[in-house]
Formats: sequence, structure tokens, C-alpha cells
Amino acid sequence: MNYLVTFLVAGPLLWLGNWAWALFRNYRIAKRSGLPVLICPFSPDGFPYLFIKVPLKPLLELIPICKPGIQVSIVGWEHADRYTLHEKYGRVFILANPTRNELWCADPDTAQLILTRRREFPQLDITTTIMSAFGKNVIATNGEDWSRQRRIVVPNLNERISEAVWTETAQQANKMVEYMAQRPDGGEAQSVGSLRAIAINVLSLVGYGQPKPFKPQKLCQDPTAAMSYTDVVSLCGELIVFAAFVPTWILRLAIMPKLLQTLGVAVERLPQLTAEMLDEQRTHGGGGHQLDHFVSQLVRLSDAGKTGEATALYLTEEEIAGNLFLFTAAGFDTTGNTLGFAVAWLAAQPKWQKWIQEELDCVLREHGTGDYASVFPKLTRCLAIMYETLRLNPAVTHIGRTVHESISITIGDKQHLIQAPLTTYINNSALHTLPDIWGSDSLEFRPSRWIVGPPSQLGDEKLLVPQKGAFNAWSGGPRVCPGQKMSQVEFVTVMATVFSKCNIEPILREGETVESASRHLVRMIQDTQTRLTMQFKQPGEVRLKWRRR
Repeated sequence: MNYLVTFLVAGPLLWLGNWAWALFRNYRIAKRSGLPVLICPFSPDGFPYLFIKVPLKPLLELIPICKPGIQVSIVGWEHADRYTLHEKYGRVFILANPTRNELWCADPDTAQLILTRRREFPQLDITTTIMSAFGKNVIATNGEDWSRQRRIVVPNLNERISEAVWTETAQQANKMVEYMAQRPDGGEAQSVGSLRAIAINVLSLVGYGQPKPFKPQKLCQDPTAAMSYTDVVSLCGELIVFAAFVPTWILRLAIMPKLLQTLGVAVERLPQLTAEMLDEQRTHGGGGHQLDHFVSQLVRLSDAGKTGEATALYLTEEEIAGNLFLFTAAGFDTTGNTLGFAVAWLAAQPKWQKWIQEELDCVLREHGTGDYASVFPKLTRCLAIMYETLRLNPAVTHIGRTVHESISITIGDKQHLIQAPLTTYINNSALHTLPDIWGSDSLEFRPSRWIVGPPSQLGDEKLLVPQKGAFNAWSGGPRVCPGQKMSQVEFVTVMATVFSKCNIEPILREGETVESASRHLVRMIQDTQTRLTMQFKQPGEVRLKWRRR
């Protein structure tokens, strides 16, 4: 009995002592850096704090010294706070906690340094684990593996596919306009799903040579339904954390929601669907014939490398599968969600629809819509809409890196020791809204801020090149997103197709004015969640009316 009492007393005291010492040790390490230090008494991702920190936040913030640190430990804080906390405590500060300190950066020069020095700031272990759930890929690797994969993957996402992206996107967008205009309700709640459908359908053709008819996208929630490769990847990408960490036998339990049961089936089917698609590409590639799309190029280069025909660079079957998953899930999710946010912003503030329609009417009257090489470079205002949308609704609110070996970096005119191990976060939501970079209206949607230089004829305007490290919509440095140009072409094509034909406005609910409907729509734009990337929390509430011009 005495042993039990001793254990019950000594056990908690030992845990409390270890916790206090770990927090004190990490706080001292953080202070030695010379940077501002915030304190979180618990590990931001530790159990059980991970699950109780949101409901207990008001209580925990009663501890004055911990209040800002508690705020930083809450997932999504940076998008809600924007630049405010950094303005108060420092553009670069350290969050000290009992397990692993975190450096949060909203300084452009420091952000650029982190992005550029990839060897000293490699990819986070958690990112590697999640994004390699279906095979190693160009995001989920570091070092020489990353270099090898990037040299193979990037050339197949360059200007070579831009014309195909332009043509297929225009066809899909035209079908969407017809669909919306013919519906008695003018589209209403179908808008976000329709724009996401364009993104996945363009990837299906350009990536795999598989054309798909337009229809608004919905996640499959029937575990017995037939699912294509893109259906499976869309579902796995949407629920990537569950797909990466929860065993499929748990997901498939009868007590689980239908969506998670379907995910369990999708995770099990994905390897077979990937193998079947690769076998089909190899079959169609026989006799010297090659289909000109992403997967066929990867297979061709990989097979040639393995046999020594052309190059020593090649991808394993697992790496091909991983890069195909990344290409589909991340490429579709980022572009589809950005299109949704952009159209919602334009519906809430119709003056910007008129602004890009001035450009479209001028350029398309002269060149038509069919010639990518002639038209795309002239649609500067359409591209500015994308940049402004990604400034306020970045696909990722922060970019994570890790530090395995202590280093010294210069911030401003001072040297700071960054002691390993440490996690670094580039706070995009803060960097993209800093008033001294973006102006006193930095929290407002104003796409014209991206047009620079003296007034020019429509079609010849110049796009702002922002300060390095201040705008990281596609990351930056050596690990910049390889699909950047593809996403820009797809986005501009949708803008050109839709707004040359349509005006879009928010649906007025009972007793609502146009002004209050617009304010409600802006609240929906700002009410976001992050799954694979940032998206609407309530996409069905984004109700828009599509009217022909």
C-alpha cells in the first residue's frame, strides 16, 4: 500500500518536474538567440493539449505571461491574426515550449533566407511523413533524392503543357458557364464545386490523357461505388491526415461515418489504380508512340533511365506513384480553391469584375480566345486577381522547415544563434498583409495594387514583382512549386472564359440587401479551414448567381 501511495504521489511530481525543467531549458535556449520569446507551457502538438487547447483557450489565456504563446499554439491562428502579433512582439520570434521550440517569421529577408538555404532548412519530418503516405515525391524528400526527382519532374510541368492547359480549361469553363446559366437557380450553391471540377478535369487530361465531362465536383461518400484514380486521389487529398495516419481497417469499420469508410476503401484501391494506369501508359507507349502528358513522360524517362538508354536519372515505381499523387492532389486542391476564393471576392466586390472585363473586352476583341501564346501574356489584370486572392487566401498559411544543426543568421543588422533542434514557420498570412509592404489597405481586396508603372494600353500593363520573401504563394527558393505556371494559365483561362460571358453576384436571402449579402459573402471567404490547403469551411454557403452579360 505504501508503494502505491508513493507511486501516486511521486509519479505526478516527477512528471511535473520534468515538464518544468524542459520548459525552462527551452526558454533559456530561446533567449540566447537574442530574439523575442513567447511561452507556451505545453507542446503545441502534444497529447492531450492538442485536443483540449481550443476549448480551454479562454482559461489558459488568464495566465498573462502565456497568453500570446497560447494564441500561437492554436491551429489557424496566423490567418485570423494576420500581422498583428508580429507587429507587437517582433517580425521574428521564438515560441518556447517543453518539447521543440518554434521560430515564427514575418520578415521578408529572413523568409527568403530560409527558403533559399534548403540544406540548412530541410523539409519538416511531419510534412515528409504525410506527403509520402502514397509514395516518395518531390515535396516529401530532402537532399540528393529531392534533387534527382526535381530534375525529372519539373521539365514536364513547364511551358510545353501550357497550351494544352489553356485549351482544355477553356472547354471546361465554357461547359460550366452553360451549366450555370441553364439552371433555374443560376448555380447558387454549385459554384465552388464547379470550379474545383474544372481543376480536377484539366489535370485528368493534361496529366493522364483521360478527358472527363464537366459536372460539379462532390466527394464520393459511398464505399461500394466505383471510383476512378482522380476520384480516389481527390478523396485522399481532402482527408490527407486520416489517410496518412489512420489504418484502413479502422476507417472501414461499420461504426465510422460513410465518408471515412469510403476513404478506407480509396486508400486500399489507390496502389492498384496507380499500377493499372502505369501499365496502360506503357502499353500505349509501345511501337514508338508516346502520349504527350505528364504520366507518360514520367514513365518514359523512368524506363529509359533504368535501362541506360538516355540518362542515369530515373524514378522508382514508388516515386512515380508518389509524384502522381502529389501532382493530382496538390495541383487540383490549390488551383480549385483559389478559383473559388477569387470568384467569391469578385462577386462580393463587382467593381473588380468590371475592371477585368475592360481588359477582356479589349484583348479578346483583337485576338479571340483560341491562341494561348497571343492572349495569355496580355491578361495582366486576370493574373492580378489570382495574385491578390493568394495574398489574402494563401494556399498554405505558413511554410514549415526544420533545423537539425545550430546556425547563425543575420536578421536586420544583428546576428542570432538559431539552436537546433528547432522548427521554423514562415508566416505567409502575416507577410502577405504587412502594411509597410502592401499599404495601409493591406487587409482589403484590391487587385489593382499588382499593376505597376505608368498607365499603359490594356493588354500591355505590367505586373508588380514583389520584394523577395514577401509573397510566397508558390513557396520560393529552390523548392518553389513546379506547377506555378500551370496554375497561372489555368486560373487566367477560367477568368477570361467566365467573365467575358458572365456577371456573378451573391444570392440575396430574405430581407437582405446587396450590401449585406456582399458582407456575408466576405465573411464566408474569411471563414476558412486547412486540410491539404486552405479552403472554405462552408462551401455550400457560398451562394452565387451567374448571369450572362
